[in-house]
Amino acid sequence: MKQIRNQSRPTPSRRGAAMVFALMALLVASMIIAALLRTTAMSHRQLKRDEYRLQASLLADAGCDRALMRLKIQPEFTNEEWKVPAEQLSPDRTATVRLSVITDTTQPKRRMVSVVAEYPSGHPDLVRVTRSRPVP
Repeated sequence: MKQIRNQSRPTPSRRGAAMVFALMALLVASMIIAALLRTTAMSHRQLKRDEYRLQASLLADAGCDRALMRLKIQPEFTNEEWKVPAEQLSPDRTATVRLSVITDTTQPKRRMVSVVAEYPSGHPDLVRVTRSRPVP
């Protein structure tokens, strides 16, 4: 028996192709949105770290001024741990500033004010800033 071949080719089904295209477009859009969200979250964390660094720096400068003022009032002042409450900073964030007056080892008559500011206290992203200034 001789087989008769159909010369006309059947057209492939295109119903599934539209679904695959839509799923691929959705996948690409989801990946772009996820990348944007990740970038936004990283930018927010970096902004918070910069805020903490700036606040700690300002606290360290204030600590130096505080130590120099204390030395004018009380010349025998040597150290203090200054706890800055949340009411003076931002809500739920406190700071610790350690002030100390040390004698310069190379010049015994010369003293230095050393300050270590930590902000925010007890936070995983705590920033520590150190300052030293000579006592006039």
